[in-house]
Amino acid sequence: MILIVSVSIFLATAVGAYGIYWILENRQESLNHRFKEVVGKADATGEGVVESAGKWLDRIWKRFTTKTVVEKDLVNMLSGKELVGARLLLNQAGYRSSGAYHAYLLVRWALPFLFVILSLVGGKIAGMENRTLLLAFLVAGILGFLLPDFALRRRIRKRQEEITDSLPDGLDLLVVCVEAGLGLNAAFVKITEEFRLSSPALSEEFDIVNREMVAGKPRQEALRALSERTGVEDVKSLVAMLIQTEKLGTSLAQSLRVHSDSLRLRRRQRAEEAAAKTTIKLVFPLVFLMFPALFIVILGPGVLQIIKVLIPVAAK
Repeated sequence: MILIVSVSIFLATAVGAYGIYWILENRQESLNHRFKEVVGKADATGEGVVESAGKWLDRIWKRFTTKTVVEKDLVNMLSGKELVGARLLLNQAGYRSSGAYHAYLLVRWALPFLFVILSLVGGKIAGMENRTLLLAFLVAGILGFLLPDFALRRRIRKRQEEITDSLPDGLDLLVVCVEAGLGLNAAFVKITEEFRLSSPALSEEFDIVNREMVAGKPRQEALRALSERTGVEDVKSLVAMLIQTEKLGTSLAQSLRVHSDSLRLRRRQRAEEAAAKTTIKLVFPLVFLMFPALFIVILGPGVLQIIKVLIPVAAK
């Protein structure tokens, strides 16, 4: 009975969530298409109603059989102004394939169901009581729902740390390239080639910026999209500096050199801060793990000796 109820709740929730997603996606269609749809529905003849119904069914069929939705999702992933919600998180984590968003939604909704089934099967095999089984059911569902988001944010944090650590070195190379006479686009290409092994995340981001500018996207929009895709504060400050330098017409090489020195100083300060926090972080394992073991080893024999002496005396 519990299994049937859980399956029913999951299916109802999944259908409702997909219905809301489908409605929200339909609201983003062009005004002309919606106007034509309204005109078709407003037709008083029976042919207009049939035609509008046929268009509606044709839209549903194309949604699952054509690549328009995939291409639309890919454009949303690569554009800076439409990165919201899960798409923004997936872009910051480096997942930019056409099916990444749908795969994430599938895992997000299927994993709780899988965890619940495993908890029910494991509980029945272990012979748990109904109350314990219900508690395991709830814990497994919550864990399955939160685990994909936790793993995604952990991936984002690691990728941002990689970009933050390698950005000062990339700026040094950028300064050298600009001072040697290369343009900003050619300097981005050089960074993409040189950091492909040492920092794949930074190389990928600069490669996307260069490809967008080659495709005709304005440099300022491409740089703003870079800051949104990464979510790194150092990258945001770099983008602001590049845009300001381009607007004011100041020396790009000098601005990059000053900014590179500031980023390198900031990286050293972060390292010193992490080293200073080490002593505080060591307090917890010392107090809860090492000190009890030391007390047992040091005081254990004395306590046993005291017990051997006092118990016969107390018995008399």
